[in-house]
Amino acid sequence: MQSRIQRRRLCAAFTLIELMIVVAIIAMLAAIAVPQYQNYVARTQFAEALTLFGGVRTAVDSEVHLRGPDGLDAGRIEGLVGADGGDYVNAIDVSAGGDTVDVSMQFADEGVNTELAGESVTFTGQEDDQGAWGWDCDPGGLAEIATGLCAE
Repeated sequence: MQSRIQRRRLCAAFTLIELMIVVAIIAMLAAIAVPQYQNYVARTQFAEALTLFGGVRTAVDSEVHLRGPDGLDAGRIEGLVGADGGDYVNAIDVSAGGDTVDVSMQFADEGVNTELAGESVTFTGQEDDQGAWGWDCDPGGLAEIATGLCAE
């Protein structure tokens, strides 16, 4: 007959139920973590557009300061900017008309978060009622991703 200590050593293992509970807990944690991670990645990729916009904004603000809002020329501004995109932003389009400037950042179709793919964000510079130059951000269909990032 086996002693009590020997029997306890033979039974010292996890049961199938215990293992299934651990797997279920890990699956629940993954179900919460993966969407949050994807959201974090999308916001980081969106931030590239804001970083690239910083250079365009500087060029436009300089032109407004030198020539006034009515003297804006999209060709001159594009020449000053010199950037045509980044890792996630495929193209930067600058258009000037009257006393406003629109800067559109088009995200790439591949290599970006699926929510950003092919989408664009537009920044509009114009004078307000008091004659001060300012910028507005229109995230288009990216409002959820741009929350807190696109506020000027």
